[in-house]
Amino acid sequence: MIDERAIADHFPHRPGGYFDHAAVSTVPVEVEEAVVGVARALGRGTHGSSDWHELTDDTAALLADELGVAATAVSVLANTGTAINAVARAIPLSAGDEVIVLADDFPSPRMPWRTVPGVVVREVATTVGADRTAALLSAIGPATRAMSVTHVHATTGDALDLARLHEACTSADVLLIVDGAQAAGLFPDAARHADVYVAASYKWLLAGFGAAVVATGERFDDRAVPGLIGYMNEPPSPRLAVGHSNLFGMAALQAAARVRQAIGLEPIRTHTLSLARRIADGAAELGLPPAVSEPVSGIVSLAVSEAATLTERLRDRGITTTVRDGALRVSPYLTTTHDDVDRLLSALTELAPAHQPHGGHS
Repeated sequence: MIDERAIADHFPHRPGGYFDHAAVSTVPVEVEEAVVGVARALGRGTHGSSDWHELTDDTAALLADELGVAATAVSVLANTGTAINAVARAIPLSAGDEVIVLADDFPSPRMPWRTVPGVVVREVATTVGADRTAALLSAIGPATRAMSVTHVHATTGDALDLARLHEACTSADVLLIVDGAQAAGLFPDAARHADVYVAASYKWLLAGFGAAVVATGERFDDRAVPGLIGYMNEPPSPRLAVGHSNLFGMAALQAAARVRQAIGLEPIRTHTLSLARRIADGAAELGLPPAVSEPVSGIVSLAVSEAATLTERLRDRGITTTVRDGALRVSPYLTTTHDDVDRLLSALTELAPAHQPHGGHS
């Protein structure tokens, strides 16, 4: 069980009725204090350098523990897009080599490969409710050299079976690159089943904008030749970080990780999934079917008509949701309470008759 009084202490500015954590999650007050601490250390010039080194080492250790990798495998870059672009340019690829992506995925894991000369980007088409993992497995062929996908789909909340994918990719000598923006913070040991795993700081990691956590495995490190190099990754280093890390971002990640781990990663996951299932079940009863009937993440995507109008009507009632691909996306998390869900379901009960979908979810 989540102690709501403790949550109030960590998140004194938490807005009630907030269901948009998949866009930008709320940040604990400890993050503010940590960022101020970095500014104070920098105010001492090189006299504060011992604080910087302690910060980077401790942050890597905390995040590695959550992701299921060694601390030496973790680095911090500016954002997910930057990280996957760096990965795309670090893998030796030849003309005709194939990279598999999902056609309906977020742009971050799809687009960087299109700028690599000679590479064939193969888009695998899927539909809502289809087995996306199976579709990817069947797409692997003799020319495939990499697969670049999101762990949790940003619209539907569906999750790939990374263990199955990684096993198949390893057998076929294919590198598996995973955008974990919508998963890290909710899926324990997620990076263990990927050759590169990237997670944005401002969603489920609760650290605000400005950083992306990157975990790389031995198979990537053994062949990586970074396209951008500097004093932090002089050849033959496979590291993607060129220079100093964003210390403010590192401090935010450290503080947020300490908060999550103090509350308990498993209680947070259990709490979030419990709320998501309540929302999915309640909405289904109202004729607003979820894309995933048994939610496995913090995202619930509801088939509705006139989703933008429904979102505005919910906002008028103090409830924050969003629209993705014509669906109503609802994303509860750590700071969401059962009272918040009661408010949401009560509002949907009132509004549902005017927004029931025509022809099903698409």
